[in-house]
Amino acid sequence: MHDFSPPVRMLLSMQMLADALEELSLEHRLQPEGDEPRLRGCQLYCGQHNLQEDLVYLLPGEARDFPADTHCYLTTGSLQGRAPHIRCVGCSDSRLFNAVLSVFQQYHDFEQQLSAIVTGGGTLDDLCRLSSAFFHNPVYIHDSMFTVLAMSHRVEGMLKPEYNEQSGQFLVPLQLINDFKFDESYRSTLEQRQASVWDGGPSRHRLRSLYVNLLDDGHYRGRLLINELSTPLQPGQFRTAEYLAAYVMLILHRDEQRTNSHSHSFDDTFADLLSTGQADRHDLETMLDILDWNAGDRYLCLRFRSQDSGIAVRSDSALRGILAGLLQHCASFYFQQQLCAVVNLTRSRQSPHAIRLRLAPHIRDSYMFGGISSPVCGIHALPDGFRQTELALQAAARRGQWLLSFSDCALDYIQHCAEACLPPSLLAAPVLLELRQYDGSHGTQYYETLRAYLLHERSIPRTAEALIIHRTTLTYRLGKLEELWSLNLDDSDTRLYLLLSFRMLDAGREP
Repeated sequence: MHDFSPPVRMLLSMQMLADALEELSLEHRLQPEGDEPRLRGCQLYCGQHNLQEDLVYLLPGEARDFPADTHCYLTTGSLQGRAPHIRCVGCSDSRLFNAVLSVFQQYHDFEQQLSAIVTGGGTLDDLCRLSSAFFHNPVYIHDSMFTVLAMSHRVEGMLKPEYNEQSGQFLVPLQLINDFKFDESYRSTLEQRQASVWDGGPSRHRLRSLYVNLLDDGHYRGRLLINELSTPLQPGQFRTAEYLAAYVMLILHRDEQRTNSHSHSFDDTFADLLSTGQADRHDLETMLDILDWNAGDRYLCLRFRSQDSGIAVRSDSALRGILAGLLQHCASFYFQQQLCAVVNLTRSRQSPHAIRLRLAPHIRDSYMFGGISSPVCGIHALPDGFRQTELALQAAARRGQWLLSFSDCALDYIQHCAEACLPPSLLAAPVLLELRQYDGSHGTQYYETLRAYLLHERSIPRTAEALIIHRTTLTYRLGKLEELWSLNLDDSDTRLYLLLSFRMLDAGREP
């Protein structure tokens, strides 16, 4: 197992925002410097309460009521606080706000593109080319033996790799390797666990670079380097480089898994598990080990299909890339010609509600239906979870809703199962059938009155308002209900049975 997995989202620091403002030539001042990345977005401050610690607030004007000692902020005014903040001089509020929004969007796009490369079968070269455009400097990766694994491009001043005809690979020049072997300052950098700057040391190759060591369970695997050749390195780029290095490790592990002759497709293992309730023990253990999951963890099951009737979801890596980019500790696969996924709730620490909120706009924009299970405990409970996703998916299609959880349609399923054995007239409380008959014969409204009373949780004011009658009238009807039909509405089981009976009788399945 490896311990090098990227976070759910790339969080930004105030330093990253300050770097971007520097590029835009906006005069600003960051105080204090060296803050930790914790920001997932920005929001305009309008005097609202319940401010969030992972947002930076954009203050129009002075905004003297803002808690400047506890929450990050940007301002064109003179507000001073102890929390990390940026003051811009000679800049309009609108220009500052637009600039900050564009920075968050830029990092979000970069993160999505990184995920797409990993999950879509992209290479380290793809990663370097994308990162070079983001950092505005050449990017390359070498392993522990100085073999060049990937490179964005070469520019004047960058080292020129030497080609090894026997291995068919490019290497860092041998002369430079020999310099490094006897360079104590270079050898000390091999223990570095955070991004740092290497200025070439005493070697003949004086090239300043931002580097991150690629560590696998503490073992040195190589190095990611960003050469300072086109634009100056920025302080905020250090954390971004560490985040990028995590994706490098993901690709390395992914490619190693693909070349392992004993590896099996996760699709096959999941398919066996869902079809028979069992999977090959070795395959299952291998899969759990690679995913860094435990068999007893809590899981959430997802299933999707196209809204076009009869058209199955294509086996398109882009669809799996969307899930991988949105959800941490998520494994996707194809089962019965439908895209499915499992989210490890124990590892990801995301709530089912939060997962649904993140998925909803993407499912809608993809013109798909989605079904979500209730949380299930243990890997062997997945068949039950995916039975729930199937039912939720069917209900979503019936209702025309693009994403539905099983809890949203559980009552429909319970009702359907009950009605498969007996018709509603025999399942429902007999008193309701009597009320309907009595109302028809006497022109009364006891059936509707009782239903409204129960639906409004026996609240006299709310029930009277819903029925548009006086409270005295409602009290009289309730008294007659108790007198003529001996209803004990203080009993919770009686109320539940009546509510379920109303649901069945009002469904229109049987008059």
